[in-house]
Amino acid sequence: MIDIANLSAQVKKNCNISDAKFWGYYSLCGILLRLRELYQIEIGLRPDEKIQQKDVGTWIAERENLWRELEDNDYEKITLNGTLFNPLAVESINDVLGKEGLIYGAGYGLHMKPSFFLADILSRETIDGFHVYITGREYARDLSDNPAMLQDRTIIVRADTIRLLLWQRFEEMRCNKTKEALVFAFSKYGIHPEETPSEDIDKRIQEVALSEAETYKYHELGEAVEGEKIGNAWKLLLTDLSDGRAGLFARGVKDVLADTSEKGMLRYIIGNRKEGSLGFYMVFLGGMRKIIFPEILSAFHAFAETGEWSKIDEARDMGYKKAGGYATRLLELFQEKRNTASLTESIEGALLKDLLP
Repeated sequence: MIDIANLSAQVKKNCNISDAKFWGYYSLCGILLRLRELYQIEIGLRPDEKIQQKDVGTWIAERENLWRELEDNDYEKITLNGTLFNPLAVESINDVLGKEGLIYGAGYGLHMKPSFFLADILSRETIDGFHVYITGREYARDLSDNPAMLQDRTIIVRADTIRLLLWQRFEEMRCNKTKEALVFAFSKYGIHPEETPSEDIDKRIQEVALSEAETYKYHELGEAVEGEKIGNAWKLLLTDLSDGRAGLFARGVKDVLADTSEKGMLRYIIGNRKEGSLGFYMVFLGGMRKIIFPEILSAFHAFAETGEWSKIDEARDMGYKKAGGYATRLLELFQEKRNTASLTESIEGALLKDLLP
């Protein structure tokens, strides 16, 4: 029998070490939003419950003090049933936890920030040889809010994280009722801008999160399939590019490839006529993905008026071909300029100059 409290504390220790090392990568607004969210989770407040400013202020100060204590620490091994595991030995840890209905996640996110979590398993299945898990309640997590992750041939979709992301957008919709995609997406699930936060809304958003979790599977599946086509050179490219504009562009290209793949999210949305998921795809389409894949914007506007899925599929096909072209060119430049200071300059000159202002 697993001692969940003890295991959660171990995972949370590594979460805090990661946050201590990487909190400075977030904007001021971003870190405050993530801290408030983490406070709600750790205190056990529902998203609709009011946060007392004095209490959260005290909690943030305590967390900052903890980070100062931990920022130079190494990540600690996980002890499970008397055995020590490397904190990144996800498969070995989950071989033990799966029998208990639990799943452990560990990997690298944006800025190569290590991310850890421990959660209940809601469902598991195999799709095209990939083991796919949807998780529920999270016992430990860090500041990262990645809704899904791919680890070798395992896909984990975090419904509880999706729920919190949807709550942020629900609050945004209440303040700005003119955002077409936001209103469109929530309305397909029967949630409207005039509604106020409540326990009932939280339950309904949880249902939306579970539906959207089914959709998120296919971004990760597309990521896996396209990653196999591109090959290992892509990982080396991302490592060399780090987090500058060229690196963000390369990550955006890979995301668009994943979304528009025959195995990807948009193909799943189209095939299953998931209008709400299409709306949320547009809501969360930002940064480089929006710049790389502008075809979907006009296609969505046309769809909102006509309901013709063929427009979305045409845009998907165009986006896939364009992203594939960018990926090919990026790898060519990588082979030509690898290990030279001119790689970033070459990418920005050849590919970004006509896309960015």
